[in-house]
Amino acid sequence: MKKIISIVCIALQAIVLKAQVTTVPFTVKHSSEFESPKGHKVMAPLGYGKNGIIQVNAKGIESFSLQKFSPELVLEKEATILTKERVGNRAEFERMVTTKNKTYLFARNVNKEQGREGVEALEFFPDQLDFAQKSVTLFESSRTVKLPLYTGLGTVSADDVNAPKRYTFIQSQGKEKFMYTYTLTPRERNDDVNKDMIGLYVFDEKLNKLWGGEYQMPYSEAMMDNLGYTLSSDGKIYLLVRVFGKEDRIAAIKKNGAVEYHYEVLVYQKDQPTAKAIEIKLDNYFPQEAYIYEDLNYNIVIAGFYSKSSSTSIDGAYMVKLEVDKGTVSRLNGGTYEIPPDVIKAYSSDWEKRRLEKRERKGENIGIRDLEIRSIATTPNGSIKIVAEQYLTYQYYDYTRYPGYGNPYYMSHPGGVFYSGRPNSRTSYNTKADDIFVFSIDAGGRLEWLKKIPKSQHSNDRTAEGLSLACSFTGNDVNIFFLDHIKNDKLPEDEPPYLLEEYDGGYLTGVRIDRQGNTSKYNLGNTRAYKTNFYIRYFVDGGNNNLIGTGRKKRKNMLFSIEAL
Repeated sequence: MKKIISIVCIALQAIVLKAQVTTVPFTVKHSSEFESPKGHKVMAPLGYGKNGIIQVNAKGIESFSLQKFSPELVLEKEATILTKERVGNRAEFERMVTTKNKTYLFARNVNKEQGREGVEALEFFPDQLDFAQKSVTLFESSRTVKLPLYTGLGTVSADDVNAPKRYTFIQSQGKEKFMYTYTLTPRERNDDVNKDMIGLYVFDEKLNKLWGGEYQMPYSEAMMDNLGYTLSSDGKIYLLVRVFGKEDRIAAIKKNGAVEYHYEVLVYQKDQPTAKAIEIKLDNYFPQEAYIYEDLNYNIVIAGFYSKSSSTSIDGAYMVKLEVDKGTVSRLNGGTYEIPPDVIKAYSSDWEKRRLEKRERKGENIGIRDLEIRSIATTPNGSIKIVAEQYLTYQYYDYTRYPGYGNPYYMSHPGGVFYSGRPNSRTSYNTKADDIFVFSIDAGGRLEWLKKIPKSQHSNDRTAEGLSLACSFTGNDVNIFFLDHIKNDKLPEDEPPYLLEEYDGGYLTGVRIDRQGNTSKYNLGNTRAYKTNFYIRYFVDGGNNNLIGTGRKKRKNMLFSIEAL
């Protein structure tokens, strides 16, 4: 029997939840428990809007169990397809993706004898729950591909959160084109000398190669961080990088904690052997975070956060448009949006408020730290919404076996300074996912409103799968979902949020912010009732005003859908 839990039922069951007097705009549904075949790993579901959802379960690249669910999460049909003979002899699962009109299984294929590897694609037909008979090779590298270190949130596929991807896959805004990129293993084992060689390939959704090749980076590894790509609708690739002023990053950090660096965009396109570099400048402001994307008007936009001084404290947000022909950036409408002190101090402890007010009396900018962009969207009324979260991972090395060494730690910040561990040292982690900030910038470039949503989450794990958030957009409204402590249900603005430990489960919280900035918060029930994991940050777009995800527990699984009404 299928199970559909409405928000009304959850409200009645929660003993501390107050009665709702208004219509709740979210509905949480889940399927009956289903089983994945022996040896098949539960992967991320594929959403097809009103045509339903397909749950993918994979046994490596050899076999796929495919389960078709209706939009109401009723299992309609299933099939197990042997794919070993349809891909290369040495193929490995890479990812499964839907484009605008197609769905593909992508596989990594390694040629050990020649020291090369590449990616091939096998088309999937959702109506038939079957694959094409033979894969198509997309590209092959000139030598082995580098496996990146796991760096935390945002870089690992939901298919396997513990397995970093050798390849990065990105689609254009309309999903009519896609790109693959990778980094070759270095010839020089010295970051001060080595310049990364990256592969860049662009295809249309019918797998026709539009252009591609391997390109050398303009800076050494020690001087450059690759922050992310975007693929424009006209087939250009934009790489956002952070460039340090010195190759010795520890030396580049000043006594006040600031780091000498700047941001650039490297533009790659067909028939151009080298990239065009454009530096991001904000007059007298200092960029602290950057995120690149293509907006609905086909502008390449860089958004992020800035400081008024060279410190690492964030004072506001910025948005600039890339002028590729001129090699410059221009402010997009208003350009910069300061975070008011009252917003920063909201939902803070009395001690924290006193500390901030003391800094204000001294004439200092109070700012905030560790803010990362999670999503950007342009809504139908032309306004731009930026959803950001305070997120930080501390890494500790325990040197108790080596008296006198102390206990240094690594803190993730733009300097990216790592302290190397010593033999037999023990490493531990603290990950914090805290307050959410939502900016709304109108079509004229003015800041309409800025909202702070209180949240306090902690994990002793680096991956911290149970932390962070998911968001969606319904018309001009923003929907944000995360797990929260039950005591935060009706939190006053003059109190800090209660801490939620990752392994305590938590109550699913839905927040809606409408076009005027009115904020409503809803308790959607205790996720422990599902008796499975509930990793909200890995939920994906279901194509039907909903987010979908799969909870996993051994061979018993449950498909979830959070619908925005």
